[in-house]
Amino acid sequence: MSPSSMENNPGPVNPDVPRFEVFVPAQAGPLPKNGRLGVLGGAYNPITRGHLLLARYAREQARLDEIIFVLPKILPNKPLVGASVEQRLEMMRLGTSDLPYISMGVCSHGLFLEICTALQQIYPQKLEIFFITGRDAAERILNWPYDDPAAALAEMFAGFQLLVFQRQGKLQLPENPLVQKYLNRVHTLETEENLDRISSTEVRRRMSEGRSIAELVPKEVAFFIQKHSLYRDFAEE
Repeated sequence: MSPSSMENNPGPVNPDVPRFEVFVPAQAGPLPKNGRLGVLGGAYNPITRGHLLLARYAREQARLDEIIFVLPKILPNKPLVGASVEQRLEMMRLGTSDLPYISMGVCSHGLFLEICTALQQIYPQKLEIFFITGRDAAERILNWPYDDPAAALAEMFAGFQLLVFQRQGKLQLPENPLVQKYLNRVHTLETEENLDRISSTEVRRRMSEGRSIAELVPKEVAFFIQKHSLYRDFAEE
């Protein structure tokens, strides 16, 4: 896979319009019309075996044709610490080099609706889009005090569905009638192991303590981290 810079597109760039600044297409080729696209956003600081396992579970259980790993350039709820955006993208490429159904990109914006808008530039065909997310994030989305909850939920679920993995507890769906009408757009994923223990935070912690990360990341990613002396000082993100 080789990166394609979306910055090479002709015409002026409107910073308020979400777009992919870098896009690396899947090796498997273009998606079919009406294909099923999974979206797994994250800080990828660094990519871990947990990300790859989650992608596998989502692909198998939701019959996804492709999954795009999305790295927001500006994270909506956390500062950028540790590896640079370029280093994170390179680790993502290294960690998924043998997975032909994975594409990836760096998006200018980080909210689900913003990413969904940006996806239309690189996937012009009509697709079924599934955002893969943890229980905690899904509950925030469903319970958020939007200015106009009915309009916000309608816009979201017209654009995508949710694939929720049970992270640190079971998904608690609100009894709000506005949410209940979209329950057919919210799906849960079953995972065979506890993915919380395979976290980017644990990778950074172990590196700062001089401990092995072999069980947490693909070997190519571990080599990159060692080569570039990443995460020698632990930092939360």
